[in-house]
Amino acid sequence: MNVHTVTSPAEEKNKERPAFLLTSFRFLFEKLRPEEPGKISLRCEEPLQKTFLSLVKELLWKYSQEVREKKVLSSCVNPSEMDSADVCNALLQTFSGSNSMRNTLDECLFAALLSLIEPEMGEECDRKKFTDPASYPGKCIQHAIYFAQNFSSFICFYGERFSEKEKSDPFPGRLLPCTPFQTLAHCFFCRSTPQAVAMELFSRRKKENIFHKGNVFRYRNGEFFLSSLPSIRKKEDFYGYTESKQVIGNHIASFASGKHNIPLLISGLPGLGKTQMTIAHILSDPRLILVLPSPEDLEEGLEKLIRLLAAHKDRSFVIFFDDMDAGKLNWYSFRTFVGGSYSLPENQMIIIASNYSFPPNISSRGRTFVFPHFDEIRCQEMIEDMLLAKGMEKVPPDLLSVIAADYVEAFGQKEFDELSPRTLARYMEFFLADQSKRKRLLEFSKGEIITRPDPLVFHEQNVRLMRALYGEEAIDELRKNLLPR
Repeated sequence: MNVHTVTSPAEEKNKERPAFLLTSFRFLFEKLRPEEPGKISLRCEEPLQKTFLSLVKELLWKYSQEVREKKVLSSCVNPSEMDSADVCNALLQTFSGSNSMRNTLDECLFAALLSLIEPEMGEECDRKKFTDPASYPGKCIQHAIYFAQNFSSFICFYGERFSEKEKSDPFPGRLLPCTPFQTLAHCFFCRSTPQAVAMELFSRRKKENIFHKGNVFRYRNGEFFLSSLPSIRKKEDFYGYTESKQVIGNHIASFASGKHNIPLLISGLPGLGKTQMTIAHILSDPRLILVLPSPEDLEEGLEKLIRLLAAHKDRSFVIFFDDMDAGKLNWYSFRTFVGGSYSLPENQMIIIASNYSFPPNISSRGRTFVFPHFDEIRCQEMIEDMLLAKGMEKVPPDLLSVIAADYVEAFGQKEFDELSPRTLARYMEFFLADQSKRKRLLEFSKGEIITRPDPLVFHEQNVRLMRALYGEEAIDELRKNLLPR
């Protein structure tokens, strides 16, 4: 076996350099995976970057091993076992363009730095600490510059040293032309100062941060998409249900002001306005960003979603999972990341709305609120609240009774398919737009006989919904609670 003997000080330095490069590599590009203890993954998730980094790490590791075992390079190799020359050739074949290797190195370093120090990059961040070697951001940038400069020097040494034609060693024929290695010395990190790197990081972060563009985002397959919800009414346009508005509004306002991020778990029958009212209160506060994930993200992708949002410390996010089947969900991720082994980052709060009750071990991890059933009393409260908002100084009780009875009659005539706050809101729109109807009902309210909304109609509607959702056991429980004690 032919072995090269390294003698010059420069060559001795390059012999030791891969070990130091591997240390910086692990700091910059590798991260532990909390869901799989002991395992690591790359911070850069773009496929080309992952390929580049995997080959770079393999080259540094192989070469270090060959130096330790004094088998630096030889033409007499085991064909079934790759050595550093094979890895070097794979690197050259994959990144053969004149700029591709240089650009890929820069992009990998920027991606790693943004992932490492994104939480530090607030809107009003003091940029001085990004150039201070004693600070965490400063150390990260110093590592990146060190890695680029030393990797460039090492890879050029590798290509030049082992491409020399030596009669005693036919190895050079195994190495592809190494011209692309020379372009690495011109990459951004090799020729920049910490100040220049910091400025570029802030520029990229501002340009790529989608959360500067709006306050409603849908989250699908690990990506955020700017969205809008034009059908959501303003919170002032929700009438009645005073307790519900207070609980939801105060809870969201407390999170927005930084008092707590306790999860809010909302349950109740369909049609009560859980979703609309919750979203309206979130959108009313300009400090908050609403994130709407898919139901699967509560079971499988919660850790990744939390991690992505945690990187934006200058923003406050309400993660709203709507219409969840609380009884059938796999709550493992929620129990792990919300009140379990990990604490939810302070810039995030989770709200879950469901038509079903939450299991005890889940409801204990947040604040639960059950929307009251819609009955004849809440129906009249909503009507009164709406009429007062439209300018009436005082609403006579008999007028409320007559309007509520007419709404129930409209339901009986199949004008609406349910008795609920949302169909009552539609009825009131028609009522307010119909002057003759308003006049007629006002006259009825002054008559000797006042029509009343039938409580039994509301009760039957609620029982029908409960039976469909919860089964006969829930009806038995309801009857038992209604019996006098």
